[in-house]
Amino acid sequence: MTEFTVISESEEVGCWIYEVDLASADDVPDRLQLRLAWEDYDLWVRDGSIEPARVANALLRFALAHQAFQPTPARIDSSHPRRFDPSADDEINRLIRDIHA
Repeated sequence: MTEFTVISESEEVGCWIYEVDLASADDVPDRLQLRLAWEDYDLWVRDGSIEPARVANALLRFALAHQAFQPTPARIDSSHPRRFDPSADDEINRLIRDIHA
């Protein structure tokens, strides 16, 4: 799996935006932007008990390990995984719980 570092988080209208550095073979990080919509956060964390950064981390882990996100796009939206994989919501939810445990 691709290694990544979240370098910033900002709250926008209806979402959080994360700037992410991806590790690369030449040690020059590639950057991507992740958009986590409030609606998707609420789908995965109904009670709001898990911070959005952990949800973003799980979403990135899922996307970067999934063939549909190769090559890695410059932007990923939290709605994208379910377009490529009908089990994405369940898998992301599992990853969130694994990270949170």
